[in-house]
Amino acid sequence: MKTQLILTPEVQAIVDAIKNTGKSWYETMLPDHAMFPQFTRKLVVTGFNTPDMEGDEDRIYVNVRQYLILKSDNKIYKRIQMPDWMIHEGNLEEILGKTGFLKGTLRIMDDEGNLIEEKEQVIKLPSVQYIRFLINTKSVHLADVIARFIPLYLQLHKTQIDSI
Repeated sequence: MKTQLILTPEVQAIVDAIKNTGKSWYETMLPDHAMFPQFTRKLVVTGFNTPDMEGDEDRIYVNVRQYLILKSDNKIYKRIQMPDWMIHEGNLEEILGKTGFLKGTLRIMDDEGNLIEEKEQVIKLPSVQYIRFLINTKSVHLADVIARFIPLYLQLHKTQIDSI
């Protein structure tokens, strides 16, 4: 007996796209290195975890590697382990709404309750909880979260990234 699965072109395109998806969760290109112009460089998120969901720490660890790719033949020359990116319970994040960052009114009053100052302030909440909220409510995808935070990672670890 012979069986055959026949796919429409649309379904075949989706199957092909799934099969061609790489192993990384997110990638971002880096500028050429002044001392090593023969390489194309990129940062690759290879994994993430939240090791202790029961304890007091509320952290997300993101594993990052730098790839050096030879421009001449587009082959990976070297994978360099980068520092893990840790988003922890002390990080605060500005909360996005439909028209920009959510804001409240900050009132400063004296001991008698008289208004001294009133100003608009952007709302900030713990980053890890905000990330979980965004993903659990399907407001954003994991790749969107990583894309938002990766510029901060680049700033924090610029020295290690450029010391290849």
